[in-house]
Amino acid sequence: MLRPEGAIIATWWPAAGIGAVAVLASRGSRLAATVGVFAAAFAANLLVGRELGLTFGYGLANAVEVYVVAQLASRGGPEARLDSIRDVGRLMVAVIAGALSLALLGSATAAIVVGVDPTTVFFSLVASHGSALLVITPLALVSRRLRRGARPFEIVLQAMAFVGIMLFVFWPGSDLPLAFLPLTALLWAAFRMPTLVVAVELFVMALMGIRLTGRGGGPFADYLDSDPALAVLLLQTFLAISATSALFVSAARNDWGAAVVRLSARESLLRGGIVSSDTGILIAEVIDGDRLRVVGLNPTALAALGREAMPPTWAVSGIRISEKHAVLGLPELDALIARGGSGRVEVETQGRRFDVDVAIHEGSIGTSVFTVVFTDVTQRDERERRALQAAEQLRDLNRQKDDFISSVSHELRTPVTSILGFAEDLEDAPLAPSERLAAEVIARNARRLADVIEDVLELSKLSSGVAIARPAAPLDLRLVLAQCVQDAEGLAPTRGIEIRLTVPEHPVVISAEAPALARVLANLLSNAVKFSDDGGVVEVSLAPHGDEWRVRIEDHGMGIPPDQLEHVWGRFSRVQDDRHRDVPGTGLGLPIVRELVEKRLGGAVRLESDGAAGTTAILDLPTEAGSAAGPEPTAPTAARAPAESVPTGAVSSG
Repeated sequence: MLRPEGAIIATWWPAAGIGAVAVLASRGSRLAATVGVFAAAFAANLLVGRELGLTFGYGLANAVEVYVVAQLASRGGPEARLDSIRDVGRLMVAVIAGALSLALLGSATAAIVVGVDPTTVFFSLVASHGSALLVITPLALVSRRLRRGARPFEIVLQAMAFVGIMLFVFWPGSDLPLAFLPLTALLWAAFRMPTLVVAVELFVMALMGIRLTGRGGGPFADYLDSDPALAVLLLQTFLAISATSALFVSAARNDWGAAVVRLSARESLLRGGIVSSDTGILIAEVIDGDRLRVVGLNPTALAALGREAMPPTWAVSGIRISEKHAVLGLPELDALIARGGSGRVEVETQGRRFDVDVAIHEGSIGTSVFTVVFTDVTQRDERERRALQAAEQLRDLNRQKDDFISSVSHELRTPVTSILGFAEDLEDAPLAPSERLAAEVIARNARRLADVIEDVLELSKLSSGVAIARPAAPLDLRLVLAQCVQDAEGLAPTRGIEIRLTVPEHPVVISAEAPALARVLANLLSNAVKFSDDGGVVEVSLAPHGDEWRVRIEDHGMGIPPDQLEHVWGRFSRVQDDRHRDVPGTGLGLPIVRELVEKRLGGAVRLESDGAAGTTAILDLPTEAGSAAGPEPTAPTAARAPAESVPTGAVSSG
């Protein structure tokens, strides 16, 4: 198009823009699309009879150009946009870089193959390809999701006006110097229409301007006979300026619209929060240096000011700031505002007291903004009083519950003890087989009931703080652990469960409350045995861990789901599945363990399990430097095994 006779290049090359669009729109590899552009450019130049060297060089230059444009416009990503000023700026950089890369390769090719002046070719290529890229590439970048709410009637009217102005300015025979006139219609589209309309009209502008100028119309046609290159350069400059102006204006309009949407959303959220807030909020700006215009006021603040509605003048002309006249109607607050300072005052109105915090901020455009926050002290005090009253009621109910459980447990202990005593006597008496079986059932269930009663009493004492803590004494942790293992062996003699104990060879002396420690270990071992499979193994080990001694009790039973590991430490809490429900228990053992470990022994206890391959109880106890020297280590009085029964190394009991 508009190629001067004898020239080796076209003065406007829309194929550059079409190639960039093709690469940007490619779903697969951009390199493959670039190779396609090279092939198309090579074939086109070959068909018009150009030298083979020029054909190859121009094809390569076109391929490099569109690849550079696509990569820079999209920042190397999968897609490019034309939604904001930053996007348009990126497109401009991409167009300049692409046009320069093509011009360098193309001018070098022309100079080498046909020996023309590379400078002339360089600037001609930059102008022809740059203007084509600016006009055509936006068609592939505009986002269809940006809607400005322009009415179809306005779009049709604007399009007709644009085409009419283009025909008026560039119609053959017209030589009026009105090249700027189409830009007014184009800016109309940029201000009011989606960017897609702007991109389409830029393309239409290029087609009409080039075709009509070639037929002798428009302000640039006068130079076609005397200096065709100048005519083409002026037309390309016209297109580049129009495209740049329209795209930047449209992008600025998009940015402004997006900012308005964000600010509207934030304002709605802020106003909603202010209006529904229990705290009174008033926001005002200082205008003309001596007036306070209210821009936000919620019902709570109105009530604090003793008003049912805000006077209309407050939001229009504002309130005069003066020490001699009322501002908001509360003397203490008015005095603080009149002084133009920040601070807190206490006011009382309609039988209610408020703490009022006033802060002043300097706005971004030089204005001062006052924020006044009213805190209803009367309401706050009432809420605090009710909260304290409710807390005291809850504590009283909790005490009544503990007292009730403790009283019932004490009342149950005496008859259960009598039942258990007589049942044990019956077990020792000569009875018939059926009678002996009945005696064993009575004794077994009486012991179970006695254990539950003891657990309830112990937990009640620990929770209420009335449990009497015995003094800590040096003891051999190995001995206590061995005795508890020996006791645990008798819990399920018919199930064939093996308990393996591994302890150090030397005494492990710590200072602890022996009965509390024995109860903790007994409960953890009891759980390990209860939840092990028949014929299973429970592994118990004692080893140093930093400044503490760590006891690990690991079973290989059904395990605890990870999401319930913390739940099982609650009172009467058990794992909620069918397998665990079949195992008898009250859910009091682990709460007692945690209370004793944290409040009596000064240690820590936790459970680990994946929910499938057993559970590991980890008990960490503080150490005390020492050995066999010093006070003689003691054992819990309830233990039955002598100290000499503790072996060294690994012990297996089964």
